[in-house]
Amino acid sequence: MWLEEMLNKCGACAKIAYYNEKPAAQILYYPETADKTKAYRREGVLALNCIYNPTSEAQRLGIATRLLQEVIQDVKQRKSCLGDKPCRFILAKAFNTGEFLPMPEFYKRKGFIPTPEGNVLYLPIEGKYETVPETAYTPLEEDKGKAIIFYGQKCQFSYPFAKRIEKTVKETLPYIKIELINEWENPEEFIKRGNWWLVVNAKPIQTFSWKLKNLRLKYGKRQKGFLKCRV
Repeated sequence: MWLEEMLNKCGACAKIAYYNEKPAAQILYYPETADKTKAYRREGVLALNCIYNPTSEAQRLGIATRLLQEVIQDVKQRKSCLGDKPCRFILAKAFNTGEFLPMPEFYKRKGFIPTPEGNVLYLPIEGKYETVPETAYTPLEEDKGKAIIFYGQKCQFSYPFAKRIEKTVKETLPYIKIELINEWENPEEFIKRGNWWLVVNAKPIQTFSWKLKNLRLKYGKRQKGFLKCRV
């Protein structure tokens, strides 16, 4: 499992907040160098995977802020899973779930700065932000006529979300072949597709599984043995 691997290789990579003596929220993080799904990994960078507070009675109490503050304090004191190495900056991939305050806005309020990489923000600690080379999906012949859906082990919702997307693709393109690939176990497959987690008929698609209405696949004509589609 991802968590067990991180604990063995890097040490503590999560914090849990308790409310009324019960676990209520969590924050997950890890060194970017430990992310085998990335072709380019930067030293001294702590990646925030998520801050998650599903407990309704524990929401809007500042718990997420406290968890984030604890992580920031750890890296400043060099007590994080980066070991005794300095943290140049903290990286957060923010997205909007449609619930409460959008994550990009949350991070901005905590001092995080947007980057050229879209929904990625960073917080400088002991260094400046370092850009990464741009990655793009290059159409692969092997991807034609099929849908490829990646899921990971860093989030407990990744596989259920992937299955929801699989169901939507089946309903929309019932004759297309579908492959679900574990990105952590097959990082080379994820990397060679430019880290796009959803590719349909050799076209990358940007959507979130909790916004399935954003997935618009339309039938096309069969040509050379595979089903064409438009996005």
